[in-house]
Amino acid sequence: MSRGSRAGPERWSRAEAVPSWSQQALIDAPVERVWALLEDPARFPEWNAEMIAVTGVPTKIERGSTFDITARGPLRLKATTTFTVEALEDLREIRLRCQTSGFYSHWLLTEAQGQTFTEVELGIERVPGLEGRVTAAIHTKGYLRRATHDTLDGLQRAVSGEPEAHGDPPQRK
Repeated sequence: MSRGSRAGPERWSRAEAVPSWSQQALIDAPVERVWALLEDPARFPEWNAEMIAVTGVPTKIERGSTFDITARGPLRLKATTTFTVEALEDLREIRLRCQTSGFYSHWLLTEAQGQTFTEVELGIERVPGLEGRVTAAIHTKGYLRRATHDTLDGLQRAVSGEPEAHGDPPQRK
């Protein structure tokens, strides 16, 4: 699309860029232990404090699998939405996307001398219509940064056997 041209309903200008946040961490656990938590959506509430419940998970997930997640989002409102597995490579990569909001999480794992180098990106892929605009507006870079940090911390706690850190959300500064 050339500069200054009018965007169609599925196109978005730079001014309407969608937010995302990437972060890397070294998780003190073998890649197999980290993968066991990521490849089983039913276990997401064990390490992600935003997750309340996961239902409809197939016995074995694969690319194209769908399941429902009930979670609290940026405004702490509870919602149940359907997620699809968009990419899956055993012990290496998983990408999930919400079919309603366009929210996604993309995980890449690399074995690192008995530990796991982990890269995660959380973001929004804009969906058409008012709901898409509202979702992108409330999923700010600040929210995604905090969510990415909290998710990686929760994953480290889960593989270490530390208790969950549920409770009141952290205070915004």
